This record gives sequence, C-alpha cells and structure tokens, in this order.
Amino acid sequence: MKNRQIKTDKLYDKYFQRANFRLAANKYDEAIKDYNEAIKLNPHYARSYKNRGLAYYTKGEIDRAIEDYNTAIELDPKLANTYCNRGTAYIEKGAFHLAIKDLNRAMELKPDLADAYFYRGVIHHRKGELHHAIEDYNTAIKLRYDYAKAYNNRGTAYRDKGDIEQAIEDYTKAIELRPTLAQTYSNRGNAYVSKGLTNLAIKDYNEAIRLNPNLAEAYSNRGGAYEHKGEFDRAIEDYTKAIELKPDYAEAYNNRGNVYNKKGEFDCAIQDLNRAIELKPDFAEAYCNRGIAFSKKSEFACAIQDFNTAIELKPDLAMAYNNRGLAYHLKGETERAIEDWTKAIELKSDFAEAYYYRGVVWSRLQEWEKARVDLTVAKIIGKGSISSLQPDNMGIVDFGQKHWVKMPEDIAALLPPPQT
Repeated sequence: MKNRQIKTDKLYDKYFQRANFRLAANKYDEAIKDYNEAIKLNPHYARSYKNRGLAYYTKGEIDRAIEDYNTAIELDPKLANTYCNRGTAYIEKGAFHLAIKDLNRAMELKPDLADAYFYRGVIHHRKGELHHAIEDYNTAIKLRYDYAKAYNNRGTAYRDKGDIEQAIEDYTKAIELRPTLAQTYSNRGNAYVSKGLTNLAIKDYNEAIRLNPNLAEAYSNRGGAYEHKGEFDRAIEDYTKAIELKPDYAEAYNNRGNVYNKKGEFDCAIQDLNRAIELKPDFAEAYCNRGIAFSKKSEFACAIQDFNTAIELKPDLAMAYNNRGLAYHLKGETERAIEDWTKAIELKSDFAEAYYYRGVVWSRLQEWEKARVDLTVAKIIGKGSISSLQPDNMGIVDFGQKHWVKMPEDIAALLPPPQT
C-alpha cells in the first residue's frame, strides 16, 4: 500500500512539474491537460488548482480560472498568490470591489507581495484615482526594483495627470529593464506626441511594431503621429492596419474618419464614424467628428444633433461646443454660436480656434474691441495653427465680411482677405 502511494506521488509530481514547464512555455492547453491528470491523482493539492487557474486566465477563460482559484483557496486559505490571482481575474470582469478585497487579503498574508500592490494600482487607475494608483505602483517598485510593468503603468498614470516628463522617465526605465516591452514603446511614443516630439514618437512606434507586429494600438498611435505631421495617406494606412488586426477597434475607426474629414472625403468619414459609434455607442468624440463631417456637407441639423449627443455624453468636451458653434453660425444663429464658443473657451482656456471664430463674429457685429481681443488671443496662443485654419474655414470669414464695412486696420490684418 505504501509503495502504491509512493508510485502515485511520483506520477503526480511528474504531471505537475511538466504542467508547470508547459505553462512557462505558454503551452496552455498542454499544461491544462497535465494539471487535469495531476488533480485526478491528488485532488487535495491547492497549487494544482492555482496553476491551472493561471493557465485558464492566460487563455482568457476567466470564469474557469476563478473556479480553480476558489477551490485552491478552500484547500489552502493561506496562499497569498491565489488571492492575488483571483483578484486579477476579477479585474478582467470589472468586479473591482471583489478584486480589491482579494488583493488586500493577499497583502495581509504576504506584505511584500509586489503584484498585489501593482494590481490594486491598476484598479485605482481605471477608476481615475491617479494619486492612489501612483502610491500603489510606488510600493510595488520599492518591493521589486526591476518591476518593469509597474514603471510602465506609473508612467501612464503620470501621463494622465499631465506630468509628461515623469511619464517619459518611467517608460524609459521600464524599457531599460525589459527592452522587449512593445506596449511601453507605444506608450512612450504617446508621451512624445504630447510634447510635440513627433519624430521620436514614430521611432518608438516603429520599435513597438517590430517587437510585436500584431499590436494594433501601435499602428493606430503611429497613424496619429503621421496625422499630426499632415501625412494623411500614411495615417490612413496605419489606421487601416490597426482595424485589420482588431476589427472591433472603435478608436481606429474614429481616427481614420477624422483623417477623412481633413482630406475632405466626408462620406468616407461618416462611414467610419458610423462604425465607431456602432462599436462604442458612448463614444463622444466619434459623434463630434461625425458632426464635423455633416457640417462640412452643410447638413447642419444632423451636425447639431451629433454635437448635442457628444455634449450629453461628455459635457466637458470643448471641441463639441466649438464645432456646434460653427454650425449654428453657418445656420445664421449667431447668438447661440457665441454662447457655444464662450463655453468652449471656458472649458479650454487655450482654445485658439474658438477665440478665432468668436473674434470673426464680433468683427461682423462691429464689436471692434471684443473682436480685437479674441483675434489677438487666437493669434498668440494658436501660433501657426490659425493661418492654416483660415483657408479651411473661409466660409465663416466670408459670412462675416458679406456686409462689408470699414473695419480697423489692425483687426483687418488679423483676418484673411476676402475671397474674390
């Protein structure tokens, strides 16, 4: 009897160890088969369930993973890593309250468990609690000095706070620790774009794509960089590739639609933006961009309806107020236009375009001092953007100059010449 048990234990150990090797080699189905055999031989060993749960989790079978973690915890309530793993699975399901409960329990059992702090930071980050997220990422890094993912995530939290320099520093550290982190190159590229360093951003996106040719986000982000440079065809090519890799990528459809707007291909824009909204019905920016396309087609009722929806979904979306103001103005509803541009400026104090449009309308109304202030502010904060804006939206200027009056020379100099 004793010899039979020894033989069973050896066979169990063979399956369990081979399953662990296969799990480490990303051979999840083979690992699960071996864990199944190990569990048949010894159904009371918690680590078999914990590890099989990890294999299911990595495959994306979250509910089966949670079932295994539950069993592991029943068999051994002191396994801190199992609580951490189950907390991670709950994050995937959006059950943040259950996840935090598990992660806190993991910390009680093992106060130096860096992963527990990391994933609690992820929850705080997703909930918009950036200060608490950064605190947890800090602790994770103190506990594990080479925790590249924690540096990456802390970088994104700093970026979301507007601290771009610190974000770049963290992304760079993450890359130094793990040079194969494709996502981190893509993230650092986004930070470079925020600083206007487009060429550096493209270099990072290229590296992200080299490391992971299937990273749809890197193509979409690189498309954004090309769009910023005015290379619209290359931008469309990248957004299209992102969509091929991830057909439900609402953001890529929105971005491509926005580029089609800039190219004057408004029907193509509307088609893409319809798809973005279909995939993500609460996508305020997509409604705003579709409103722009309708406005350019002089379909102002449809445009205003889309801008209204964008504002309902995201009341602080300054661009929606700005563009609705333009649509109202082109409809001849000047007072409502001024109200919208004023709201856009209230939400975004450096919104050069809104100052410019409002200044043009003030000049039409012969409110010279108001026009002078708005147009001057637009020129100062808009730098080179206003000159590129004028030809694209000449209709508003023409509308303002239709009933030509003698205006002060300094104001006339801030406006483009009338079309002939």
